[in-house]
Amino acid sequence: MKEQFAVRGFNPCESLLRHTPEQLRRFIRRMKRLKFNSIIIHYDYGWKRYKDLILDECRRAGVEITLMTFGPRTFYRYTDWKPEFFARKEDGGLFTEKLECETYPCRFAPGALEAFEEGARAWLAELPPAIRRIHMRAADGRDFCQCPKCRKFVPEERWNPFVARFVKAVRETRPDLAFETDVYIRRYDLPEDPAPFAAMARLMFDTFPRTPTFPLGSALDDTVPGVMRQYYGTGNEPEELTCNTAMLRKLEEWNRAFPGKVYIHENVMKQGYAGNFQYGTRSYLEDLKTFRKLGIQGVCFEAYEPGYGAFAELFDLLARALRGEEVEYAPCELDEIVREKKMTWFCQDPDLPLAPYITDPVLLKSQQFYQKRVIGLSPQYFRDYVSFALENEDRLDSLFIGYVQARTHLREGKIAFRNLSPEAEKMLQARKLWDFMEDIPDSEDPRAVCRNILEELLRKAGPAV
Repeated sequence: MKEQFAVRGFNPCESLLRHTPEQLRRFIRRMKRLKFNSIIIHYDYGWKRYKDLILDECRRAGVEITLMTFGPRTFYRYTDWKPEFFARKEDGGLFTEKLECETYPCRFAPGALEAFEEGARAWLAELPPAIRRIHMRAADGRDFCQCPKCRKFVPEERWNPFVARFVKAVRETRPDLAFETDVYIRRYDLPEDPAPFAAMARLMFDTFPRTPTFPLGSALDDTVPGVMRQYYGTGNEPEELTCNTAMLRKLEEWNRAFPGKVYIHENVMKQGYAGNFQYGTRSYLEDLKTFRKLGIQGVCFEAYEPGYGAFAELFDLLARALRGEEVEYAPCELDEIVREKKMTWFCQDPDLPLAPYITDPVLLKSQQFYQKRVIGLSPQYFRDYVSFALENEDRLDSLFIGYVQARTHLREGKIAFRNLSPEAEKMLQARKLWDFMEDIPDSEDPRAVCRNILEELLRKAGPAV
């Protein structure tokens, strides 16, 4: 048996408020059986409602919590912030005037860096004693400031001064904490100033753009031209690199620069794909062999209870491999088909019959709905898919499915919702479901609020004019 990875865990991402308390308990308790030792908990989305449950269950399961926060969204809330701190488009307008998941600041906005550090110090002062490890994440998305001053810098250098302020705040106020940050979309190049990153206990390398059909380093994921440059950000990468070959190259660079600090965040469940299983088991097992050779510290996989059932076998295998066991995996027929057809995601062939390969009726129907996600858009498809998800809300990520389907149908002009309530309008206008859910008053159940809105949308869905 090989030595087990130091980091073996899950990241529920922004999904906590989509769980019932019972689902969240089930999820954490399962980690003990899997012998997973790490969980990443989002402070921004669900911590204030579930912190007592999370702290108690993780203590019982022997799971270490890394409390993650979107720095801009959280730290500025502790200050007298103003929209002038935020990133601007090329035309001078703001991407957003609100503190959201995707709020990036401008490094040259007067007072923006100072307020960021002030908020970080205030946040650190409020952490409960049980939290010993923290993670400061940049904003999600790609809304980096494009003001005339920021445009002179590559995207990550528009953000890295805020990383340095975070490190300064931790060192001066809570030097007892282990702390880290992320390497993510359009921030995959090494920093000009490595000192703030070298000061960290760990660095999370997020593989979100990768193609799970093939392992990292594979040149076979060549079906989506331009994706690699879109995600890596500088535009200087060689044309022959695919997304997966570029990803491994970047991982090797960070690992050489910061040996013994890098671990992986693998977005296995892909929230944008509604928790539908992606057939990449072979790839993930092959990746673990690569990580061992490189000396990578381990992996936290994206996972959450609504939808976990489709991934249970995968995570059982990965847990064993992370512990150092030799794992033999025989690819199923769908594995072979997906890789042979070079599908970037499962399932990109709307005519592929799934019934011969998937026996569970709920998982089969879920995958069939997902399979028709482009050609099937219509009011009837919306009603059928969302109703099915709500009927199986303990097994499927029903709230996210409903939110994404409503916004997708609106964006594509396939549906109209008439005479909606103000709350329904507000949810549809939210850029991220989790921002909407976090803003629901503590006196209300966010899951019930969202379910009621989805039922309203089902009643009021009609053809677009």
